[in-house]
Amino acid sequence: MKKMKLNKMTTALMTGLVGCGVTSINAQTTSSQTPTSPTLEVIEITSQKRVQTLQEVPATVTAVSGELLDDYGIDDLFEMADLVPGMVFSRAPDDGLALTLRGLGTPARTQSFDQSVALFQDGMFVGKGRMYSAAFFDVERIEVIKGTQSTLLGKNTSLGAISVISKKPSDEFAGNIKLGREFENGGWSVDGGLDIPLAENFSVRVAGHYIDQNGWVENLATGRDVPEDNDTGLRITALYEPSDSLTITAVYQRSDSERIGNGYQFVDNGNYFSDEVLAIIGEAQLDDTKTAVCSQCPNQESYHDTSVDTYNVTVEKSLEDFTLTSITSYANYDIEFYDDFDFGNAFDEFAYVTTGQVDYYSTYFKRGESYNQFSQELRLASEGRDDFDYMMGLFYFKSDWDSLEEQFYNTPNFPPDNAGQLFNGSFGNDFKQKTDTISAFIQSDMYLTDKLTLSGGLRYTDENKDVQFDRTPGELSTLWNTVVNPPFESELNFQDSFLNGNLSAKYDWSKNTVVYASYGLGSKTGGFAESAEISSADPSLNVEDGGARVATEETSTYELGSKMVLLNNSMNLNLALFYTDIEDFQETSFFVTDGSAAFLTQNTDVESKGFEIDSKWQITDDVQISGAVTFADSTHKDDGSDLAQAPKWTGNIGYLYTRELEAWDMHMRSSGFVRYRDSMVSQINETYPSDSLTTLDFTLGLFSNDDTWEVMLVAQNVTNERASDFSGPPAAPIGAILGAPTGDQGITSETLNIQRTVKLQVSYHFY
Repeated sequence: MKKMKLNKMTTALMTGLVGCGVTSINAQTTSSQTPTSPTLEVIEITSQKRVQTLQEVPATVTAVSGELLDDYGIDDLFEMADLVPGMVFSRAPDDGLALTLRGLGTPARTQSFDQSVALFQDGMFVGKGRMYSAAFFDVERIEVIKGTQSTLLGKNTSLGAISVISKKPSDEFAGNIKLGREFENGGWSVDGGLDIPLAENFSVRVAGHYIDQNGWVENLATGRDVPEDNDTGLRITALYEPSDSLTITAVYQRSDSERIGNGYQFVDNGNYFSDEVLAIIGEAQLDDTKTAVCSQCPNQESYHDTSVDTYNVTVEKSLEDFTLTSITSYANYDIEFYDDFDFGNAFDEFAYVTTGQVDYYSTYFKRGESYNQFSQELRLASEGRDDFDYMMGLFYFKSDWDSLEEQFYNTPNFPPDNAGQLFNGSFGNDFKQKTDTISAFIQSDMYLTDKLTLSGGLRYTDENKDVQFDRTPGELSTLWNTVVNPPFESELNFQDSFLNGNLSAKYDWSKNTVVYASYGLGSKTGGFAESAEISSADPSLNVEDGGARVATEETSTYELGSKMVLLNNSMNLNLALFYTDIEDFQETSFFVTDGSAAFLTQNTDVESKGFEIDSKWQITDDVQISGAVTFADSTHKDDGSDLAQAPKWTGNIGYLYTRELEAWDMHMRSSGFVRYRDSMVSQINETYPSDSLTTLDFTLGLFSNDDTWEVMLVAQNVTNERASDFSGPPAAPIGAILGAPTGDQGITSETLNIQRTVKLQVSYHFY
C-alpha cells in the first residue's frame, strides 16, 4: 500500500482538524482534461498525515473553497450554510446561534454552554458561539464535517465541526483587492490581502475587510433599513520555515462588528384582529416592513457591538518517522447588546384613550459580556507507516466568562386594573464562569489488507466549571422581579469526566468505489444555564426542579456510506445513511404560557435518522452540474414531535459554466443554484412554524486569462422569496397593548431570511 508523506507546504497548512480519520486540509489539483474526456477536479485531504482524496475518506465532509465564497459574496458563516445541505444557521434576536447539522445542534439563547458543532479557526478551537459571527474574510476554504468527531477534534464536537482555514503567505510579493457594491438594499464592501516576503524563509500576509451594509426590513418607526451592519477585520499571518523540518505559523486577527436594529416583526398566526389593533402594531404580515421603537436603546433600535481578538501559533517539527505539532492559542471578546424584546411600539393605552398622547414603553434586555480563553494542544503523529498509523496528544483549555444581562420589562396595561404589578420592573442575571478542561487522546489506522482499513480511537476528558450566579432586582420591586423571578446569590460547581471515541471500517470495493461504516460516541459538558427561569431561587437544582443545572449530553452516531467515481472520472456520487441518538440533549426554548413569558432550558432525549446524497458531474470541459439532498427526521423520543430548526429536507442543484472568449483574451463564467429548505418549527412543541423556502442564486462574470482582474455580478434570492428564519413570542405578552395576554396562537415575532441582493464585485490581483 503506497503512502504519501506530507510535503513541507502541506504540513505548514495543517490546522489540526482531524476526526474519524479526517484532517481538514484541502489541497486541490486539476487532472489533465481533453475535449473528449472531461474529468472532475480532484480534492485531496489528509488523514493522520496521509494524503487522501475526499472520495476515500470514511465520513461525510463538505468542502467549500474560498473562490466559491468570493463568487457569491458570502460575508459570514450564516450565509455559508446555504452551500451545505443539511445545515441550518439562523440568528436569534440576541445573536444566539440556531446552528443544526442533520437537524441537530445547540439551540439558541443560552450562552453558558458551548456549541455541539464546534468551530476551528486555523486549528484553534473557538470556545464561544459569540465568536462564530466574527469578521469572515480572506478564506482559503471551509470544511464541514458531519457526525460525531470526538476522538481527535475533541471538545464539544459531538454533532460535527466547521473548520475555517485562512489564506497563508506566499514566498513572492503579491496582493489582491476586491470592491463590492450592493444595489438592492444599499451598501458596499472592500477586501484585500498583501503577501510580503521579508526573508528567504520568512513571509507575512496582511489581510483586511470592511463592510457597510443596509438591511432588508424597513423600520417605519425609525426610518432605518435594518439590520444595518458595519464590520471591520484585520488579520496578520506570519510563516517562518527555518529548515525543511520546522514550520512556525503565527496568526493574529481583530474583528469589530456593529449591528443596528434587527429584522424581527409581528406576525399574526391566524387570530382575528381589528383594523385598529393592526394599525397600532403594524400589518402583522411577514414582509419587508416593521414598526418598532426601543426608546432606551441606541438609535431607538436593538444594538449589538462585538469585538474579537484571536492569537494563534502553530509549530510543526518533523522528526524522522513522526511529526510533533503544537497549537497555542488565546482569544477574547467583548460585547455590548441592547435587544428590543417586545419587537413593537407598545404604549400606555389608558393615556392614549384619555389624552390622545402616545407614551412608548419598551421591554428590552441589556447585556455586557467579556470572555477570554487559552488553549494548548500537543500532538504526535506517525508518517506513512506500512502496517498502521497513529496519532496521540494532550489538550488543555481554560476560559473565563463574565456576563451581566439586565432584563427591563415595561408592560403598562397588564394585568388590567393592576398596572405595574406583574410584567413591570427589572432584574439582572450576573453570571461568572471559569472553565478548565484537560483531555488525552489516541487514534490509529490499521491497514489489515490492501483493501480494508480499520480506524479506532479514544479520548478521555475532564472538565470543571466554577460559577458565581447572582440575580438582583431593579429599583422598582414588583411581582415580576421578586416572586416570578426571585433574587438569589449562589456559588456553583459542575464537574464531569467522560470517555469518548470513534470507530470506522473502510473497504475499497473497487478502484473507484469505497464503502465504509463508522460509529462515534461524543459528549458536550453540562453546567448551569444563565438564562433559565429559576422559580426556586436555588440555581443549584436541576432545571426540572426549578433550578439551572443541566446535565451533560451524550451522542451516539452511526453511519454507513459509499463514495464512487463514475463515468470515466467525470462524476462523483456520495451516499450516506445515518442515525444519531442523544441522551440528555440540552434544549432551550422561549415560550408563553398562562400569560407568562420564560426561557425553558431542559434535558431531553432526541434522535435523528436519514440519508444524504451529493453528486458532481463534469459534463464537458465548460459545463459542470452538481446536486445534493439531505433528509433528516429529527424528533423528541418521548412524543415524536419535531425539533426546532430541523427541516426534514434540504438540498440544492446548480451549474457552473466557463467559456473562453478568444477574441477578447478573457473568460466568461456563470453559475446558478436552486436551494430548498423544507418547512420547520422554531420552538419546542412544534410551535412557531416557518414555511418552506426555495431560492435562486445567479452569478455572471468576466475574468482575464491571466487572472489579474475579474468583474462579477452576484444576485442572491433572485425571486425575493421569503420565509421566517427564526421566530418566537415577544418577551412580554404583546397583547398587553389590548389589556389581555397573548398565547401561543396570537401575534408572534419572526425575522425574514435575507431578501434579494444584487452585488457588483470588481477584483484585481497583482504579482
